[in-house]
Amino acid sequence: MRKALHHAVWPWLVVLAATPMPVLAENAPGLELKLDIDQDGKTDRAVVIQEAGGPADLYIYLDEEQPDPARQPSFVRKGLTEDRIIGLESKGKGSLAVTSCFGCGASKSTEETLTIVNRHGKFLVGGYSRNWDWNRQTSSGVETTLGDCDINYLTGRATASKDLEEGKPIKGKFRPVPLKNWSSEMRPKACNF
Repeated sequence: MRKALHHAVWPWLVVLAATPMPVLAENAPGLELKLDIDQDGKTDRAVVIQEAGGPADLYIYLDEEQPDPARQPSFVRKGLTEDRIIGLESKGKGSLAVTSCFGCGASKSTEETLTIVNRHGKFLVGGYSRNWDWNRQTSSGVETTLGDCDINYLTGRATASKDLEEGKPIKGKFRPVPLKNWSSEMRPKACNF
């Protein structure tokens, strides 16, 4: 019996292993954007797939002028964020902005934008911004914490503000981070509240 079950399951495992990711993710909720991320004059495609309450996975397809549903992505970043993806946007010079939120307008919410670029064939985090509006119930009422930060890893400049103050420069060295290595723990302390 055990051997018969093994032989019955094996062909299905082979089929699943050979199935391209886009086919498996075809019915999953996601966002898609066409842009020229590598600035070669050809259309590329960015796709984010995220099941409700799950992490967001990013797929980038270079040279997508004639999309093939069986084609493997040029780059995959699993678990890009645990927060809900609310937007994909093409920025200048081929950059891709991926915006996510936690709380999404609730009394405790944050919004983050990760700017992704392709430089010399490598996908990099070129920028990161975060803003927050965090309300906490206290015995004397509601305490609100507001703030934001903006880091441009390409220029090395960064600013942060707390409450309604003007943004002030953040000291430190900021260099592009390979997208495959990115995690929210890499953000400067000034971007925490």
